[in-house]
Amino acid sequence: MGKPLQLDVLTSGIWQTNSAVISQGGVCLVTDPAYFPRELEAIAACVQERGRASAVAFTHGHWDHVMGHGICPGAPVWMHEGMAAAIASGAARTTKYLEEAREFDSRWYVPRPHGYHWPAQRQPIADEQRLEIDEAGGAAGSLRALHLPGHSPDGLGLLVEPLGFLLVGDHLSPCEIPFVDDAAAYSATLRRLLGLLEGGVVRDVLPGHGPRLTAEEARAIARADLAYLERLIEAGDRGDEAAALAIELPRAAEVVGMRDAHRGNCAKVGLALSPPSG
Repeated sequence: MGKPLQLDVLTSGIWQTNSAVISQGGVCLVTDPAYFPRELEAIAACVQERGRASAVAFTHGHWDHVMGHGICPGAPVWMHEGMAAAIASGAARTTKYLEEAREFDSRWYVPRPHGYHWPAQRQPIADEQRLEIDEAGGAAGSLRALHLPGHSPDGLGLLVEPLGFLLVGDHLSPCEIPFVDDAAAYSATLRRLLGLLEGGVVRDVLPGHGPRLTAEEARAIARADLAYLERLIEAGDRGDEAAALAIELPRAAEVVGMRDAHRGNCAKVGLALSPPSG
């Protein structure tokens, strides 16, 4: 019998961004290491306490999730195969992500000792691929990869099956509304996640931002977000700007920027919005 999997979650001061250290048998997988230098030092200390980092995983390519990979030198970085291809081809969005991190750090005087670059060792991950944390003999296929587009084209979820623990990137956050890249893909991702959440295999969910959720809490968010997106898509299909703007947000209506995010979502379903009044 291999040693059991162990989970540590560390949360950044920026947008409650979550990083996880999943360890077994003295080796660790680090997901989305974020974000500020002292927080990355804490993640590195956790890894050292558990053993060593055998891999890093990105749930998607947005800058707040990817800038800490340098704390695990020599570790390959798992990522959606589409993201790996985009980096290799120099796609504009991958350059944009790095520039956004550089701009944020410059504005807030954040030092970035490892610089602004994508990892050299990139491991493309396919949908439903089975993965190991402990390459020295851990439980075979203990992780299951899930392609989760919608928030971004390169969304990657991880189901840690022995723990019933699901990492979903920037979906199912209790802190924000859906930030939509592709509304149809986002809806399909929510339906897929609901299938897992209703199938009894998931006990806990870690969103990219916000507190850890029970499966029941995650189901409630998924259903609310799916209803929101269905209304949004319907309004877009009708070309009904007023109806789209009037849709009630599933949560976080009081959070600064969420109304603007909703307007951005309206544009993603094809609505050419009038400038906001006032």
